[in-house]
Amino acid sequence: MRSKNGQGFILLEVLVAMALILGVWMTSVGVYQRLALTLTQQEGKRAQLRKDSDTFEIQEHSRAHLNLPNQALSNESARMSSRNRPLRTSTQPSFKDKR
Repeated sequence: MRSKNGQGFILLEVLVAMALILGVWMTSVGVYQRLALTLTQQEGKRAQLRKDSDTFEIQEHSRAHLNLPNQALSNESARMSSRNRPLRTSTQPSFKDKR
């Protein structure tokens, strides 16, 4: 099946190589599209959760002001949005060892 010189590829080998490349390409595109869709859905859910959380915090804050109109609110910092609080990462120790 090879040419008289014995060099080069035959048509079948080229077609098999092209089919393999096309298969890998199509699989990669499908995975990318699935990941993009999942990311978009998660961002939408996250935005909705933030919106719901903000609405709840505004309602709680206004309810607290209606219940205590002339008094200063105790634990006002507890009413701060959790997104505005600094979070300690798990890689940082909870205390500093000073010797």
